[in-house]
Amino acid sequence: MPPYAATGLLAAPQSRPGPALVNYRMAERASHADFGIRDQNTALPNPAPHRHEYFQIHVQLHGATQHFLGGVSRPVQPGTICFILPYKTHFIPTVPGSRYYILNASQQYLLPSLDVDMLDLEDVAIERAPELAPFQFQEHMDFVLDEAHLAVARGLCEAIMAEDRRRTVGSTIMIRGYLLQLIALVWQQHDRALAALASQRRSGASGRRVMSRLLAYLRENIDGDVSLTEAAAAVHLSPTYLARLVRRETGQTFIELLNERRIALAKELLMHTDLSIKEIAFRSGFSDLVYFGRRFRKIEGCSPTQARARLRPVA
Repeated sequence: MPPYAATGLLAAPQSRPGPALVNYRMAERASHADFGIRDQNTALPNPAPHRHEYFQIHVQLHGATQHFLGGVSRPVQPGTICFILPYKTHFIPTVPGSRYYILNASQQYLLPSLDVDMLDLEDVAIERAPELAPFQFQEHMDFVLDEAHLAVARGLCEAIMAEDRRRTVGSTIMIRGYLLQLIALVWQQHDRALAALASQRRSGASGRRVMSRLLAYLRENIDGDVSLTEAAAAVHLSPTYLARLVRRETGQTFIELLNERRIALAKELLMHTDLSIKEIAFRSGFSDLVYFGRRFRKIEGCSPTQARARLRPVA
């Protein structure tokens, strides 16, 4: 998969009204504005894909389920820790009899010294904030702890919950310390994989800035007519140079990248909404339903209807 294939586009402007995803604020899901923790006994109802304005860590102790994140699905088995960035569309269906912890933290609480807009967190260098790495690469790998590490993680969650109930003056320091230890456990067991992913991203830094601007332009115009000439003007390059850059960075032509981005948006809409196939095609920039079906089948290997049945979370 090309390095930009996992970039979500669900936030693209929508030209027609439709069912909106729930976007939770911390005040709706926690007793405090900075941090909150719940387990399977105190978890709030969460029956559908959603977003939230805070960081979330899901620690699965017992029971197997799935993590639907953006346009991908990853397995969740006992010992799996899931990391969700702010405003990232996701859903982890609850399994009867499962045991888990859900930890929510504001950016100011988890990373008080990081002055970065929440929408730019995926681009922060690993050297600047290694705590972000599991959140940044969650779509690319599974963070499963062995028994020893999981026992430590369970103990940290128990200590966090106890401290959150006390909420003394020093609780902020204690809980943040435990949170960082939890993230460090993941680093301890998955450091090579995380470092490799970070290295791959860093090696393409020269062209990545241009690609980021290009993808932002595509997000904003995904449902309209987009040409190479217009896109090149938007990122201040000649069409010829942009075409070469796209080929070098992704191995694709500009049209192939554009269609892939449109299909990525279509996949998210298929997974997370009840919109008709025709409406999804329109919102993804395809005015011809037949052409949409052909492009979708070529990239995904199945029809949009088949993809919806395969991708749809089972509550």
